[in-house]
Amino acid sequence: MTMVENVRNGLLIGAVPRREEGREPWFLDPREILRTVRLRWLTVLLPVVLCLAAAAAWTQLNPPQYAASTQILIDPRGLQVVKDGLTPPDQASDASLLLVDSQLRVLTSDDVLGRAVDRFDLTQDPEFQGRETLLGAIKGLVARLTGRTEPPADPRLTALRILRDRVGARRLERSFVLELGVTSEDREKAARLARGIAETYLARDAATRSDTTRRAGEAIEGRLAELREALRQAEDKAQAFRAKRNIVGTRSQLVSEQQLTQLSDQLGAARAKALEAGARLRQIESVLSGGRFDSANEIVQNPTITALRGQLAGVERLRADAEETLGRRHPSYMAAVVQEKALRAAIEAEIRRIAAASRNDFEAAQASARVLTTTLDRRKAEALKVGDDFVQLRELERQVEASRAVYEAFLVRARELQEQQRLDTSASRIISPASPPEKRIGPPTPVVFGAALVAGLGLGLVGSLGLELLAGRVRSRRRLEGHLGRTGLDALPRAPRKAASAAALRADFGTTRGDGAYEVALARLRHRLAAEPGAKLDGKSGGKSGGNPLVVLVTAGDDRAGKSVLARSLALSAAADRERVILVDADPKGLLTRDLGAAAPRDLAGTLRARAPLADALVPLPSGLRVLPRPSDLPRDLAGHFADALLRSDADVVVVDLGLVGGDVVTERLIADERIPALLLAVSARRGRLSAVDRALTAIGPNRRPRLVVTDADLRK
Repeated sequence: MTMVENVRNGLLIGAVPRREEGREPWFLDPREILRTVRLRWLTVLLPVVLCLAAAAAWTQLNPPQYAASTQILIDPRGLQVVKDGLTPPDQASDASLLLVDSQLRVLTSDDVLGRAVDRFDLTQDPEFQGRETLLGAIKGLVARLTGRTEPPADPRLTALRILRDRVGARRLERSFVLELGVTSEDREKAARLARGIAETYLARDAATRSDTTRRAGEAIEGRLAELREALRQAEDKAQAFRAKRNIVGTRSQLVSEQQLTQLSDQLGAARAKALEAGARLRQIESVLSGGRFDSANEIVQNPTITALRGQLAGVERLRADAEETLGRRHPSYMAAVVQEKALRAAIEAEIRRIAAASRNDFEAAQASARVLTTTLDRRKAEALKVGDDFVQLRELERQVEASRAVYEAFLVRARELQEQQRLDTSASRIISPASPPEKRIGPPTPVVFGAALVAGLGLGLVGSLGLELLAGRVRSRRRLEGHLGRTGLDALPRAPRKAASAAALRADFGTTRGDGAYEVALARLRHRLAAEPGAKLDGKSGGKSGGNPLVVLVTAGDDRAGKSVLARSLALSAAADRERVILVDADPKGLLTRDLGAAAPRDLAGTLRARAPLADALVPLPSGLRVLPRPSDLPRDLAGHFADALLRSDADVVVVDLGLVGGDVVTERLIADERIPALLLAVSARRGRLSAVDRALTAIGPNRRPRLVVTDADLRK
């Protein structure tokens, strides 16, 4: 069995701790999280229980709610029933969107909701009168005890407030459609309320339009009497002014203006007639002066002259024939000549008569023009006198026309509005009636409890990790390595009860040793200490080359009991390998000495002063250990001699159980002694704190590098 152990220990000597580069923080390691959950299971379980209880209370205090919705189309253009409506039709624009948003507020206004409360008699509905809650009952009890009771609330206001909280409306994106939603504990009631509120809104909208039209018509009719009286007064004023200033005429023109126009026209005609007569006279006179007969139209067109000229032509033919056939002395020729002269005299006399008539016409036209000119000048003078009065009259007549136009427009508008009161010009309508919903609002009950469970687990896990961070416990070798920034720390599992008991010191290891995880870890630690420079094992006898024992100092930052168990366990492990071992109790508390229950055969102080062998003060045990109990008082000046005595001892291994770092002078002197390289700093994974490790390392100093040993560690990977 010893050979097997030596083989195993030999294999462990060459083992090198596995180093990990770039390790993540411990709280990101699933193994560390599971370890924290196991240690703080109550912290994890409590939020889960609270969240599940909150979910159960929520499902009990909040009855199921159902939401029904209906959609209403708001057409801002309206219907063009009459040409001139009270509100002109609007085209789609940003202003129309503002109008629809305004109707959204009207839809959820207290006016519409209050009528819905009255319509469905919600004042008698327990759902809309508010159920008694625990908080409300407590408030009521406190109010009664303090005498500050309030009068009961109005049922209608209560129902209106609850209905307002359960009604929601919104405008669908890029449309004129409003969606109205109502929640209730009953799915049928939710649908009825949604339909009822939409119908009430449309009815109120139509009634509002009719009422607005009626009030506008009444306002216009109230103004008609005033406008009528104003028109009458304006007409009377204009007529009185016309009679006072003797202004006669139509609405558009005075009589004097008409006369001036007529005289101007007549004067123009007379002057034209005079000019025409003068032209005719000059033509006739030119004929009398030897001109041609056809140069004047009056002569050419005269029937008498035409007849005479015809006769003259016939006589001229006869004369020509007689002259050619009979000769000029023939009586026929002579008679023809006499007739020709008579006809020419008659034509000339007729022309002179026409000229005299033309002259008379010309003179009459000139006389008429002169008379008209005189009359026109006189009328112009009279018109200038009437001009100022006529300007004032025109102003009065314009006032009359303006009053008449306003009165007639108001009269027509009043009649139109009377007819529009009976017309519904709204194009708004319900395009999607509300129907009973199939599903309740919110997540199902299993989902609520599932979410509560997940939330509780999350809170518990985060809380436990947070508490673990605040506690600053070591918990595992990995956490300590991450905190110190170095890897390869030694770790020991939790020591068996027999290793920590006082009976283990006296037991015979020939019958009690074993190969458990704790013993293997101790053997690995012991051989690592022996493999360090200055303490190499001799392959034959197990002694050390050079004759000095392997002195191992065991201390701790805050775990006194753990480092004492580590010290005695190291000593017992070395003793089990048949090595000569001395276990020194240098702890001021003397835990080993108390468990041993035996006194040293010689006082340690006297032994050190006499430079006597240390074996005189040792207590041998059946297990092969020799124990140096803690003296009652060790002077400070003997602390250096104590180290010399340990190094000169005849043992193979000397394990010194020191006190806590910074606890006493002997511990500090032995730690500072550089002749003793093996210094173990025990750190308990369960009880140790990272702050205590930092304080211990700071106290030891940078010149001394202790070997950290994590006790009570979990070696499972």
